[in-house]
Amino acid sequence: MSREPDATHLLAMARPASLDRGSRVSADDMLIMAATEAPAEPTHRPSRPRRGLSTALRFTAVATAVAVATVVLVRSTDTELATPAPLSARTVLLAAAERIETANPATGRYWHTTGQSMAVGGWGQGPVGGPTPKIVNFRVTCTHEVWMARSERDPSWLVVTAQSGKPLTKADEETWRQQGAYRFGGCEGAGGAPIVGGAALPAPPFATRLDDKLHPDVSYPQVGAVHVTTEEVMDLPADPAKLKEVLQEWTRRGGYRVTEESLFTQAAGLLSQLPTTPHVRAALYRTLAGLSSVKNIGTVKDPLGRVGTGIELSGCERQLIIDGASGGLLAVQERRSPDCTAEPTAWTALTASGWTDASPALPKTLMRNGR
Repeated sequence: MSREPDATHLLAMARPASLDRGSRVSADDMLIMAATEAPAEPTHRPSRPRRGLSTALRFTAVATAVAVATVVLVRSTDTELATPAPLSARTVLLAAAERIETANPATGRYWHTTGQSMAVGGWGQGPVGGPTPKIVNFRVTCTHEVWMARSERDPSWLVVTAQSGKPLTKADEETWRQQGAYRFGGCEGAGGAPIVGGAALPAPPFATRLDDKLHPDVSYPQVGAVHVTTEEVMDLPADPAKLKEVLQEWTRRGGYRVTEESLFTQAAGLLSQLPTTPHVRAALYRTLAGLSSVKNIGTVKDPLGRVGTGIELSGCERQLIIDGASGGLLAVQERRSPDCTAEPTAWTALTASGWTDASPALPKTLMRNGR
């Protein structure tokens, strides 16, 4: 004898299959059953209130089952949407190019940058004529300004306003103290920053001339370890294909092999230190976007704690950190680690850059190319 399914029976059918072994009744099946399971002719006619209560319970149970099924589906969909795929390095770089291209194109007498740099190095000191001294590994940090003259008639300067160094390990510190606990000199970084080094450097503040026509191999500016002129930098094309050709020609001029690493290094130096127009900086980003070995490593902090997007060359030796809002370069980092876990061995973080007609305020201690 057939009978109406009561509310308890319907709720049991609404139980998800994953919770009830052997149960395979879906919410749709339950709706069909509720609609087609007609009651047999009753032996007596129930009162009207009881029929109304039975019908209300039946539809309440069905609605509950549908609601349960709907909630499960919505939650599953929300979970999938919460983990979008990360942007490619190409997408990040092209977006940065669009933003930086709108920067103020004004020029001036000097391209002025301020920032901080760090580098790991080695130095040994001993008596003249004695045995070769043991090398002390150390880390040196400096705060600096670069005044890059637009005209080669004006001198270009590196001004070091603060500098400090310390041995890397306890063993290095012990050797250093045995050698006389000398002051660690130097101001070095990454991304083509000007370099001065050696324990004989004066205490800061001091300034050194960057342009040296008598010794062009150590003169500034340099792009990827190749000496170039300020005029060549200012005349760089804004077309990415033509720009790439010029950078490759500079690499060959220096006697080096053209690789994606050489292009990445050149772009890092031009973006971080040298006077280029907004359109050329955008073209540099677009050139990097065309490299197959760049990757987006996501949101990172630069050495000064600022948040940006990390763009890394495969092998993790070289990394750019780009500001998401302006598209400007925050920092350049280098590391030598096969598993990409070691601390950076060199970095340069920019705090300001732009054109000015002002002249550099030079300290009393002046040097010429670190000598």
